[in-house]
Amino acid sequence: MLIISVILIVVLTLLAIEKRMVRKSIRCMTTRIHVNGTRGKSSVTEYVAAGIASSGSEVLAKITGIVPSVIHNGIVQPLCRTGAARVQEQIDIIGLAFRKKVKNIVLECMSISPELQKLETSVIQPHIYVITNIRDDHREEMGKDVNAQAEAICSAMPVNCKVITTESRFLKKINDEATAKKSIVVTAGELDEGLRERLPYGVFPENVALALTVCREAGINRDMAERGIMKCISESTSPLITVRSAGKTIRFLNAFAANDVDSAVSFIGHWKKASGHQGRVSVVLNTRADRPLRTGLFSEWLAGDPDSFDKVILTGNHQVWARHKLVREGFDRERITCWGRRDMPDPTHILINTLEDGAFVAGVGNIAGDGFRIINKLR
Repeated sequence: MLIISVILIVVLTLLAIEKRMVRKSIRCMTTRIHVNGTRGKSSVTEYVAAGIASSGSEVLAKITGIVPSVIHNGIVQPLCRTGAARVQEQIDIIGLAFRKKVKNIVLECMSISPELQKLETSVIQPHIYVITNIRDDHREEMGKDVNAQAEAICSAMPVNCKVITTESRFLKKINDEATAKKSIVVTAGELDEGLRERLPYGVFPENVALALTVCREAGINRDMAERGIMKCISESTSPLITVRSAGKTIRFLNAFAANDVDSAVSFIGHWKKASGHQGRVSVVLNTRADRPLRTGLFSEWLAGDPDSFDKVILTGNHQVWARHKLVREGFDRERITCWGRRDMPDPTHILINTLEDGAFVAGVGNIAGDGFRIINKLR
């Protein structure tokens, strides 16, 4: 009993020390920005960090999207995790910024559950809380529908801050929550036509407009912010990969990060137009057993518009149920292929053998697991 009591005292003491250290670190930072929302968080975080860095100010950012990474003054360093993602990671980044004497931090929200989102904002205490958009996703953790998910994102809003968003559908909810928390809402307007025309295909103007607005509210000169953001965009990798083998040419669109149907539709439509593809699209649906609702929604989407899709290739650990769902919803079982782990070492060969010359195929659903394996092999 004595040993347990001693251990408990030690643990509580360490927690108290860490809490004081986090508060001390936070107080030393003049600009703290927390980026939340459904889609575009990683892009907006990168753009804002690039905009701040272009002004000559030191900035440290962390993205938790496709590849969790730390960005310090434009230098990207992948984050090494020894286990599952935890909110403690944000505390570690704050400590890193403190040790480097960085005064500006931009952190992408890494939490999904409403309680952990609130915990993040309570730790970071952001001056600026960014809401990119609110769309239907993560039903397992955030709520049964988009209204519940909007409530989760809005309830994590801190007090006495600036809330910057491009979201229009739930703007009233955002305003109501901000009023209750004595915060101010700033909406990002449309991107001017000249800058819009300079954006490469695949870059969403609303994300750029949002990042520019955040930089402005953080006190960054507009021209400097724009230069930094455009440089960041120009150095990014295109999601459209051209695969050539055995006399065939296939275009593969990496849309794995578009893990809700609305985003996938928008992203695929954008790149079909950009590439000039007129025909049907084949889809690699990467599934996760811990995201069954997402599997169901994507299956319903594909089966609900069979004339727009050629073949569906299922990967991941929930593909048996996905195949059953697709067939039950009316999708032709002959146009469904399931990939096993043995197919992952050479997805190029499998794609070439499965699809016709000139095919346009989009990977959607989830980036984790097989999504990473496919992209790493194709690149």
